[in-house]
Amino acid sequence: MASKKRRVRQYQWSTGKRLRKHWFRAKMRSSTGVNVLARRRRKWRKKLTPSRPMGRK
Repeated sequence: MASKKRRVRQYQWSTGKRLRKHWFRAKMRSSTGVNVLARRRRKWRKKLTPSRPMGRK
């Protein structure tokens, strides 16, 4: 007899939380974040920080 497996709820990520942690304003709050942005500018990076995902609001 096959055992019934309980369905486990998947991880539900939050766009707001992600942006608060990794977005431009969060980087500007600390000196290390400012250094990260400076390094990325030096490399001529088109994107300095991650942007909001297209599918979700």
